[in-house]
Amino acid sequence: MADTIPILIPRRRVSAITGLERSALYERIARGAFPHPVRIGSAAVRWIEAEIIAWVQQQIDATRMQQPPKGARRGSA
Repeated sequence: MADTIPILIPRRRVSAITGLERSALYERIARGAFPHPVRIGSAAVRWIEAEIIAWVQQQIDATRMQQPPKGARRGSA
């Protein structure tokens, strides 16, 4: 058994954390580019907070890797 209990959060909280609206979340889920929710009832789902935070960090890391170092000029060789 895991040492920590996963925290489940609703879609509105996921949207607040990521800045993505409902349609964008589900489109990314369909592409396999966003964590899948956990079904907690016949019509209710929640996301694991740690997975959402990890996804946000991946987006930050990917963006930072694409940016030139501070002080570097774009287009100069």
